[in-house]
Amino acid sequence: MSCCSACGKHACACGCGAIAGTPLPLYNRPGLDSLSYRVGRYADFRATMQRDLSAAALPALAGLRTRASDDPAMALLDAWAVGADVLSFYQERIANEGYLRTATERRSVLELARLVDYRLRPGVAASVYLTYTVEKDSPPVTIAAGARAQSIPAPGEQMQTFETADPLDARFEWNALRPRLTRPQNISLDTIAGLGALWVADTATNLKPNDRLLFLFDDLATGVQALRLVQSIEVQPQSQRSKVLLQPVDPATVQIVAAAHVAIAALSSSTAGPNREQWLSAMESMRQQLLLGGDNGGSYDDLVGPQFDGVPNGPPAIDDFKNAVDAAFGASSPPMGTFFDFGALFGALTLMPAPQPANSLRLQRSVATALGQASDTRPQLLLNFEARLADNFYRAWTSVPRGQPSPALSGVYAMRLAAPLFGYNAQRIMGLGLNTDADTKAAVPYVSKPDGDWTSVEQDDRVQLDNAYDGVQAGSYLLLQSGDTAPIVAQAKSVRVHPRSDYGISGKTTDITLFDAAADGDPPVWSAPDMATLRTTQVHAQSDLLPLAELAIADTVGSIAADATETRITGDSATRLTLDGALDGLKAGRWAIVEGQRTDVPGTDAVSAAELVMLEAVEQGVDAQLPGDTVHSTLVFANQGLAYAYKRDTVSIYANVVRATHGETRNEVLGSGNGTTAMQVFALKQSPLTYVSAATVDGVESTLSVRVNDMQWHETRNLAFVGAAGRSFVTATDDDGKTRVQFGDGTHGARAPTGVENIKATYRNGIGTPGNVRAQQISLVATKPLGVKAVINPLPASGGADAEARDQARRNVPLAVLALDRLVSVPDYADFARSFGGVGKAAAIKLGNRVQVTIAGAGDAPVDITSDLYRNLLQALQRYGDPLLPLRLDVRELLALTVSARVGLATDYVWEAVEPLLRAALLDTFGFGRRALAQNVYLSEIVACMQSVRGVAWVDVDAFGSLDEATLLAGFGERGKEANANGDGAASSSMHASLATAAGPPARVQVLPARYDSDGMLRPAQLAYLPPNVPDTLLLQEATP
Repeated sequence: MSCCSACGKHACACGCGAIAGTPLPLYNRPGLDSLSYRVGRYADFRATMQRDLSAAALPALAGLRTRASDDPAMALLDAWAVGADVLSFYQERIANEGYLRTATERRSVLELARLVDYRLRPGVAASVYLTYTVEKDSPPVTIAAGARAQSIPAPGEQMQTFETADPLDARFEWNALRPRLTRPQNISLDTIAGLGALWVADTATNLKPNDRLLFLFDDLATGVQALRLVQSIEVQPQSQRSKVLLQPVDPATVQIVAAAHVAIAALSSSTAGPNREQWLSAMESMRQQLLLGGDNGGSYDDLVGPQFDGVPNGPPAIDDFKNAVDAAFGASSPPMGTFFDFGALFGALTLMPAPQPANSLRLQRSVATALGQASDTRPQLLLNFEARLADNFYRAWTSVPRGQPSPALSGVYAMRLAAPLFGYNAQRIMGLGLNTDADTKAAVPYVSKPDGDWTSVEQDDRVQLDNAYDGVQAGSYLLLQSGDTAPIVAQAKSVRVHPRSDYGISGKTTDITLFDAAADGDPPVWSAPDMATLRTTQVHAQSDLLPLAELAIADTVGSIAADATETRITGDSATRLTLDGALDGLKAGRWAIVEGQRTDVPGTDAVSAAELVMLEAVEQGVDAQLPGDTVHSTLVFANQGLAYAYKRDTVSIYANVVRATHGETRNEVLGSGNGTTAMQVFALKQSPLTYVSAATVDGVESTLSVRVNDMQWHETRNLAFVGAAGRSFVTATDDDGKTRVQFGDGTHGARAPTGVENIKATYRNGIGTPGNVRAQQISLVATKPLGVKAVINPLPASGGADAEARDQARRNVPLAVLALDRLVSVPDYADFARSFGGVGKAAAIKLGNRVQVTIAGAGDAPVDITSDLYRNLLQALQRYGDPLLPLRLDVRELLALTVSARVGLATDYVWEAVEPLLRAALLDTFGFGRRALAQNVYLSEIVACMQSVRGVAWVDVDAFGSLDEATLLAGFGERGKEANANGDGAASSSMHASLATAAGPPARVQVLPARYDSDGMLRPAQLAYLPPNVPDTLLLQEATP
């Protein structure tokens, strides 16, 4: 006999140890994550069997009195107890795997989901937009759909393959288009008086301050001339040009000239009124005098007096001119501009690009845009009528200057020479004359006259300079200026150098004969001067034509802020961009990527960005007001166009752009069909099978194509609904990602016909978050058609999501029986979105008359509004929901939880062992997978989670709060500077974060649903969790005495 080691009594009746009497009762309260299903454990089974040895109902065992462990009978009972313990352990595991809430294996969830016809989401392939570079001398290249490009892996990554989704016509000219950077200088009669600077295409202009510049509009005889003086010269070697600053003209003169233009235009009409011709001639003469530097007189009477003497009363245009002149003499200087606030930094950085059409077929177009006067469709149609022009038409058409205002600028001339006339320095004649003084004439009848002078022998329209000047050539222009009057503009008909003796001096002269007046009977261009005029006349000659440079365009490219004061001379906007030349072949519906340096981020110009846009139209146009302007192409973007503003000279427009998705095509033979075998199964050799985003109920579409005897068979969801002759198959993906193809049994779906290697499959493999590569990472051309040089992705790939995880599937399986592919109530929108491929979380709320849906990507992967995932989900919600109910789809607003706590340890535990367990528990409980949109976070949850970790005795939370994106970015702006200056940067770093106060940390962090903010803007729902990649948001410290 044996006794109990605890009490010393007989082991059969002492009551110590395990309670005999298996099976034990089972009870599980609702809401548990695991079931208790064991009917007993080793000790229970052993005690029960030992008790039964003494049971009256089993008299045959009454002789087994010993309970010694070395007894063979006791050893046998011990072995059966061990076996029963093992069986009950696995029975409990099997029971847990039979329920969706308690299953611990992904395969169990997968099999349970199949019971309700739910298939775990296989993941989604990432999408990206590739831009190809074509060799310079290559003809146009067609890149077929399925062309492969590969990424360069970073350390720890693997190479990813992408394939183009559509064919692409690519050209060298479309590699990197540039916006229009320069334009002809706007020099016309309307602008010449107020012109402040002139750009010359030369760095060696040899100009000096006060040099004269002659502007000729049309020819000399019938056109208009203007004179401006040089103020300073700024050489710009990097641009190979010089900026010539001009001396400003009196503001009153500028306004008077502008008014004169208006009056002359009005008087040019035959209905202008009485005496039109006389007034027109007088006005033109007055304008010419002012443009050549004549005095404006200071008042209307002094201005018009000399020209308008004898002219009868004028028509109404003259009255308007008089009012304008009076206003000009009384005008005040314009007010100085003021600075304006560019907005907060975070507003610029968080600005999202505008969504674009899914493809060219969904682009909304109008006939007015497609066939308008400026549309590129018109020259393309013209080439259809005359195909022989195809090679040369665009080149010739775009090179011909078309912008010619009237009168057009003929040229700008620098007058290199300033010289007096021959005889200007002749000694005056000392003569004798009668004395006219009454007091002295009797005594002195004759007196000397030192102011006597020679008699002029000059001729009309003939100018003779004081010396020989070889630079003066026939055909050049001259300015003849006497005193303060406006100069006379003339042109040399002939020039010769010869000796001359006159006015008591001898020397060489440059003899210039001027072109005669335009008509017989008109006064000469240059009347022979008397000696007084000859001595004061200055001739500016040796005119040198200046090569004008094109003017740099300083306008930004892209969006203009609503409160901005920028005025763009190019006419560009967020939806329009003028190129630096004319291009043919670009068609509506084509993708393009605009890349450049942003100018809309306050305080910095170091932010670069790229945007995807779709071309709505291409226009060919010219600015008729710019002299010498040629045809330029203008890109018209779809929807809202560009969201950002860019520095013009940093912008590149990539037009060889095509959409691509993650995955590599495989062609393989699955096997041989056997018509005698029902439900024949074949496995794909490469995994995982690629699924691309699509606007379906599941949100994905398989890339698998199966052919039997070269005939296409179609995938179906369930063979139970397929007839006996239906050429259909189903696929199943196991927990390892292996996909199998199964054919029918002849009753539900046709069997695979007998043949030798007659079952073939084409599919792509590669899926998930590894495809979300960074911008510029895809640069290896795997499929390289002749003429293709390189490939790159200016934008990052997005939308890639891994296969549905166990816990995510556990939450999504019930949703399969809720929405049933139709969206009736508001919760249906959230359920549908959450079960969509690539979506991790979703919430829906009705605000006003619209439904607002907020989503987060699987694993909180980024979801760009330009990605296939976003577009397809939005399209699917609109397709299966109420078409009359407005819908808005947004990506979640992130709140990063911040926790700081001191932890007291239980006896015999060390911090190095407890801290990793504590951190892991918090990151799991408050990680992305366990938190819902708009779910508040309570301090009690934090404490309870930490207290449940083995080794934790007590917890003291010092700080508990959150940080949002906008507040973090604002900390880098003006408010952040002010906070740092005041020494309260920590307290002001977040509007949500609450540090320890006298009352302790807050009881909760409020996480808001979708709502309207104080500015009336619709904001998405918030999601709060501990970011695992930023460890400093969770600060844990051991409490020390």
